[in-house]
This record gives sequence, C-alpha cells and structure tokens, in this order.
Amino acid sequence: MWKKLLPVSAFILLLVLWEITSFGLSNQRLVLPPPSAIFLRLFQTPGRFLFHTFVTFREMLGGFLIAFVCAFPFAWLMDQWKSARTVLQPLFILIQCIPMFALAPIMVIWFGWGYTAIVIPTALMIFFPLTMNIYQGFQAIPDQLKEYFRIYQATGWQKLWKLQLPWAKSHIFAGIRISAAIAGIAAVAGEWAGAQSGLGLLMIESRRATDLETTFGALFCLAVLSLSLYGLITLMEKKVFNRQVYAKLFSAFVICLTILGSGCQTASESKPKTRLMLDWLPNPNHIPLYVGMNKGIFEKRGINLDLMKLNDPSDSLPYLSSGQADLALYYMPDTIRAQSRGVNVQVAGIIFKQPLNCFIYRRDSSIKSLQDLNGKAIGYCVDGNSTVVLDYLLESNHITPKEKRNVSFDLVSTLGTKQVDAIYGAYHNVECDHLCSLGVETDYFDLRMFGHPNYYELIVLAAGDSKSINPEMISSFKLALQESIDFSLAHPQEAFEIYVKANPDKSLQTLEWEKKGWEKTYLILARNQDVDPAVWNYYKEWAAKVMKPEE
Repeated sequence: MWKKLLPVSAFILLLVLWEITSFGLSNQRLVLPPPSAIFLRLFQTPGRFLFHTFVTFREMLGGFLIAFVCAFPFAWLMDQWKSARTVLQPLFILIQCIPMFALAPIMVIWFGWGYTAIVIPTALMIFFPLTMNIYQGFQAIPDQLKEYFRIYQATGWQKLWKLQLPWAKSHIFAGIRISAAIAGIAAVAGEWAGAQSGLGLLMIESRRATDLETTFGALFCLAVLSLSLYGLITLMEKKVFNRQVYAKLFSAFVICLTILGSGCQTASESKPKTRLMLDWLPNPNHIPLYVGMNKGIFEKRGINLDLMKLNDPSDSLPYLSSGQADLALYYMPDTIRAQSRGVNVQVAGIIFKQPLNCFIYRRDSSIKSLQDLNGKAIGYCVDGNSTVVLDYLLESNHITPKEKRNVSFDLVSTLGTKQVDAIYGAYHNVECDHLCSLGVETDYFDLRMFGHPNYYELIVLAAGDSKSINPEMISSFKLALQESIDFSLAHPQEAFEIYVKANPDKSLQTLEWEKKGWEKTYLILARNQDVDPAVWNYYKEWAAKVMKPEE
C-alpha cells in the first residue's frame, strides 16, 4: 500500500517545498508563483480555463486524426518496399527536425487564421513517432508467420487485418501514447503563432502581463489534459483483446474525431470582415479600437472590423503582405525602413503622435540623469535595425553601458529581478505601471532627451496593392478611428470598461495596473489623423544618417 502512496507523497512534498521557497524568495515570484496562488486562480475563473482547454483539446484531436490516417499507409508502404523506406524515412526525419515554432507562422500565411493552421503543425509533430512505431510493429512480425500467410495465398487485406494489425497492436498503442504526450506541445506551438484562443495563447498572454498564476494554471490544464489522454489510451489498450473490439473502438474513435474536427470550423460571415492585426497582445494602447467596435463606429462607416491578436510584432508585415490581414498596427520607424526596402504599404490611421518607447529604470537605483546610465546594464528587445538606433543614442550622448543584453520580450521580469539596470524598447504608459504593480517603482527617460526626433508611435498600415483596401475605405477608417479616439477622450471610464468586457481572460491584478496605464494613455491619443510631412520626412532623413554606418 505504501508503495502506491509514495508518488503522491513525493508530489505533495514537492508542492510544500515549492510553496515555502516561493514565499521565502520574493524576487522569484516574478518568475515562479506559489502553488497556492496557481490553484486559487484556477478556482477563481474555471470557465475561462475550461474554454481554452477545450479549444486546445480539439486541436490535439484534429492533429492526431490527420497523423493517424496518414501514418498507417506510409508505415505499410515502408514495410512492403525497401525503396519506399529508403525515400520516406529521411523525409520524415527532416520533417521532424523542423521546429514547429518556425513552421506555424508559415501555416497561417498558407491556410489563414483558424483551425487548419494549428492542426497541421500538430499533425506533423505527431506523425513521425506514430508512423515509425507502426512500422516497427509490422517489422516485428516473425518471418514464419509471414511465410504461412504467403503459402496459403492470403490477400493483402487478410494479411493486414489478421496478421499485421493484431501483431503490431502493442507498437501501435505505444505510438499513440507517445503522440498523446506530445500533441499538447505541438498544439501550443501552433497557437503561439496563429491562434486567437487556446491554452498556448493564454500562457503567452498572461506571461507577458506577468500574470504567472494564470500561466501556470494553463500549464497545469495542459498537463492534466495530456495525462488524461495518455491514461485513456493505456486503458483502451488493455481492453482491446480481439479484432472485433479493436474495430469498434477504432471506428468510434474516428467518428468522434471527425465530429470534433468539423465542429471547429466557424460559420461564414454574411459581410466580409476587415481584419486588423494588433502590434501586440491587447493592452491599453488598443482601447480606442475596441471602443469603435463596441459602439458601432466602424460599422457605421461600412467597416466590419475584426481585431487579431499578435505576440510577435515582426510578423505584422508578412501577414499583411500575404493577405492574412487587411490592416496592421505598426510603428513609424519600422514602416520607413520597410518602405526603403520596397515594401508597398500606406498609412491608414494614427493612434499616437509621439514616442512611447523610452529608457525605463528603477527609482531605487543610482540613475538620476542620462549620464548615470554609464557603466549600467541595459536590456532591450528590439531588432537589429533598432539596435543601431540604440547604439547611436548612447554614443551621441557619450554613454558607455557595462553591457547591452537582448532580453527578448522579458523586459519587465529582467528589470524587476535586477538582472539589468534599465530597459529600452518598453512603453512608459504600459511597462511603468506594470512594474509598479509588482512592487518596482520606476521612472523613465523620453527618447527625445537623447536627441531622438519626434515620430508617430502606433500607426495603422494597409498593403498598397490590397484589393480590399481602397482610398474611400481608408478615408472611412480614419474618420471612424478618430471618432473612436474622441469618444475615449470624452468617456475614458466607459472606454476602459468596454476593453475589460472584450478581454475576459485578463486577471483583476492585470486590469488594475492597465487601468492606471490607461489614465495616462488616453491623454496622449492623437487629436487628428493628419500625417505631417515635416515629421515624417525629418525622421526619414535622421534615420538614413543613423543607419549609414551599418551600410
């Protein structure tokens, strides 16, 4: 009896040690919350976790169905013909070596947003271990049995149904168990690139908001889901004693998967949507867009707007140019660089007419002026071109940092845990209040203090060669956007409440600091949609001078 209780006791002991460690090391709560807080979050919003879990569950099953249907014929071909094995095995290994994180955005460009773009990478990740296990099961059949069936001139179907499948049953289920264990990872990889819901998106959205209780809650749901599928398959294997039971279970399994897969497709809209790609996951900078949708402002102008979440800003232009988005929220400096490379885009709207990007530092540090950045560690999350701008700003102000560290999108946690002294690439109206909610008091240096010219921070872009976007539509969009901004300026509290209702996955803690950020944000929204040629051209000339050393 005690042997059965040993794993449970070890798990409970691990949770207790985790809980004590989390409270004993306060800084670690920025990266690892205590188990009690995780389970509390699960019980606070069970409906949202169940919703995202079911979305991921359907993607896992759909991917498994595709992989399962393809695995059998390929395994059979490799078993029957050596030449097929010689060609197919290297191809399967190559597919398995491709990171799904890299493949998933390509799937979005090929198949659009939705179920298919996530299911196919999931199926590809499952396909190799499933196929190879089935193939090994076919190969394990003794030669004497193969010869016996050959002597009695068994048909190919008889050989498959009466010899290969029964003999390979253990290998087949081994492949299915492995697939169940990795299907969740594959589905999450797809969700990170092309989903608007699911456990993967919930993880990354809450992680960016440092709502780690939700992040680990979603991870817990994924683990329970994978373990449950693994256990169900193990139980199913024990109950499969003969071909009749096997056939019935297999048929029921395929029917169930087919129903679930077909149920994932959304109904077509009577009126085509105008898809606007956000530059980031939803935050206070996007509130006017939610206001315009909620109040019917865009619809009044003939625009059926649909907002698409994005967790990697670098994907905006590829999605826009491939037609997977009609509009994209982007940045003026990056837009000018893209246009200089021949990318055909045009400005369809403006949300801010001043920089939000800045240098944020801790108030408890010794940094009081620009020169105090000398000898300090600076974290950044910008690309190579923007790194050139960072270097130029530092050098032109005679600042030599101790180190510059690319921290990707972990700006908040790295500054909060004192891994860096300042961060570049964050927004003063978002990250400052975010850090304050974590107990880190901050201040910031405006880029213009470094001699950086003024520019428009968030602009809406349209592909210049888009068939769905015309000058009349852009004019209507600008009018609707400015009306949405004006409503937000006149009714900031109502605007924020609209945003809250549109994003039910955000925790109370996140909404608390986002509200403070909104109180600063709405005051600096654009007062009109006019693009000042002087601002645009001056920045273009300045950027050309800065980038010249790189050439």
